[in-house]
Amino acid sequence: MRGRELQIGKLSEKERGYLFGLFEGDGYRFHDKKSRHYHVEFYLNSRKDKDIINYLVGLLKKINLSPSLYQDKRFNCMRIRVYSKDLFSIIKKQISLEDQKKEFGIGFISGLIDSEGYYNKNKSYIMVINTNLKILEDSQKFLKKMRISSSISKRKPSKKDRSDSYRMYISVNFKNVPNLSLKTKRLQ
Repeated sequence: MRGRELQIGKLSEKERGYLFGLFEGDGYRFHDKKSRHYHVEFYLNSRKDKDIINYLVGLLKKINLSPSLYQDKRFNCMRIRVYSKDLFSIIKKQISLEDQKKEFGIGFISGLIDSEGYYNKNKSYIMVINTNLKILEDSQKFLKKMRISSSISKRKPSKKDRSDSYRMYISVNFKNVPNLSLKTKRLQ
């Protein structure tokens, strides 16, 4: 029996970009060959990011998915899981911001900030940490086109780190662009 059909077209370009950006930051996908299930999961802070969790659940429901939420009390983490081969296939594709519309790019950066971002009001920057340098470089090129300053630097590895990670500092001016980031809305 086939499940409900994914209706990704119900999302605006900005919302679609947000979903991809959030996935790049805190997403995970898995195909269980034994049970033939396709999982797409997002991991968010269950205390600080309740607004982001609610927004993500709303987006997933909008495209005809039924998200399940699991609380992991050990790490203050909320896991949002959907079973969808279609979403698994769409999200699996590598995204280049150069090939996307401006609205998608704004949504993507918004999702990346909401998943991996931290903002500093006093120093006027938003920081995003990620292990995928290419994603950060693509994001930086996109921001440059929008005349928003950013910089990337390699993080000093901690004992827990398994791979290199990078920091991207984004000017807090990003909050002045009509975006979807709930963390930048907290700045206002």
